[in-house]
Amino acid sequence: MLELTSTAENQLTQISQVNMDMFIGDTKTGNINCQFGVNERPPSTNPLKLEPQFLSNNLANHTISNHTISNHTISNHTISNRTISNQTISNHTGAHTNASTSANTGANKADSNQVNTDINAIETKLGGNALSSLSTLVEHMMEAMIVVDEFGNIQMANRHAVSLLLDCDKSSANSLIGQRWQSYLCEPQKSHYQQMILESRLEPRPLNHLPNETTLNMSNGQTIDVEMSITHFPMSEPLFGIIIRDLSKYRAEYQQLYKWASTDCLTELANRRVFDADLKHHWKNCLEQGDPISVLIIDIDHFKSFNDNYGHVMGDRCLQKIANAIKSALPNEDCTAARYGGEEFALVMPNCNTEEVQQTAQLIQQNINALTYMDIGLDISVTVSVSQGHASEINGQFRTANALLCAADTALYRAKAEGRNRINACC
Repeated sequence: MLELTSTAENQLTQISQVNMDMFIGDTKTGNINCQFGVNERPPSTNPLKLEPQFLSNNLANHTISNHTISNHTISNHTISNRTISNQTISNHTGAHTNASTSANTGANKADSNQVNTDINAIETKLGGNALSSLSTLVEHMMEAMIVVDEFGNIQMANRHAVSLLLDCDKSSANSLIGQRWQSYLCEPQKSHYQQMILESRLEPRPLNHLPNETTLNMSNGQTIDVEMSITHFPMSEPLFGIIIRDLSKYRAEYQQLYKWASTDCLTELANRRVFDADLKHHWKNCLEQGDPISVLIIDIDHFKSFNDNYGHVMGDRCLQKIANAIKSALPNEDCTAARYGGEEFALVMPNCNTEEVQQTAQLIQQNINALTYMDIGLDISVTVSVSQGHASEINGQFRTANALLCAADTALYRAKAEGRNRINACC
C-alpha cells in the first residue's frame, strides 16, 4: 500500500477521528458533507473541507488497500482507518481536476521513462560485472576452459586452453577468440554438441552436460582424447562454459600407478596379487571352454647361501637375471610370470598342457644354467640353479584353481628333495 504525504495523512486523520461512516463530496467545491450513525456524536456545523488541489495532488494515481484512486474527487464512498476499501473511485470529474490530471499524466510518463532508463543502466552495469567475474573465473581455472556463444564462437579462453588446442604455450588467449569451437570436434561428437546447443537456443533451459570422453582435433593436425563438460551461463545473451581435461596425461599417470601396484619393483615381473587374479581368471575361462591350464613354480636353489656369501646387493642382481631368463622362455603373451615370494617365481599358463609346460620348464632350466655373473662383479665359477614343479588341469583332475596350485607346489618340493636343479611334474 502506498503511503500518503503528511498533509494527506493529517486530512484523513481528521476524517477518521469523527467516526464518519459516509461522506458526500461536492465535485465543484471539494466540500464533504458528513452523515453519521444514530449513536454517534452530531456533526459539526461546518462541513469538513478538502482542498481540490490536495485531492488532485495527493490522492490521484495512488493505490490504497489494493484499489486505485484515479484523478477524481471523492464521492459516495466509505472511508475507514485512513483507507478506501473494496471500491474504485472513478467517474467523477471537475474542471479543476482535468488540468491536474493532464499534468500528472505527463509527469508520470516522464517518471516512467526515467525509471526504465535507470533499470537499463543497472542491468547494463550488472551484466558488465557478471562478464568481468566470468572472465576472471576462466583465467584462473586450473583446467583448460573456453566460453562460447550460442553459435559456437569462442568468446573467452584461458592459457591452458591455448596450450591444449593450439599446442603452443607462447600464444595468448586472443589466438582462440572468434574461432568456431566446432572446428576442434570430431564426428560424431561434433554433431552431438551442435544439436545440444541448438536445442538449448530453441528452448532456453539450464544446460549442464556432465563430463564425457571425446576426441579433439588440435591445430597441428593430431587428435587428443579429452574429458569435456558444458555448463550454461544464464545471461542476457546465452553463453556456454566448456571445461576440457587432457586425458592423455591422466591415462599415463594411471598406467604408471597400475604398474607400481601390479609389478614387482625389483624384477619387473607381475606380483603375487596379479598372479592370484590371473590364475582365477584363466581357470574360469579354460574350464568354460574346455581348454587345459597349467601352473609352474620355480625356486632358486640355496639362495640363502648366495646372499650370505655375496651380499644382498648381489642377491638382488641375481634375482633380476633369473627373472629375465624366465620371461624370455614364456610361450605366449597370455602366460603370466610372477615373483611369487622371496626367491620363488610362478607361471600361469592357459591353454598349455603337460607337455607344453614341461618344454617351458626345460627352456627356463637351460637359460638359467647358462647365466654368468661376471657382469655384476662375481667370479666366473659362480653358478645358480633352480628347481621346478608343475601341474596341469586337463580332464577334471582338480576341482579348484587353488588345488592346481598346491599340486604344482608339491611337485616343486619333490624336485628339491630329489637333489635340486631338476623338474618334477605332478602325477
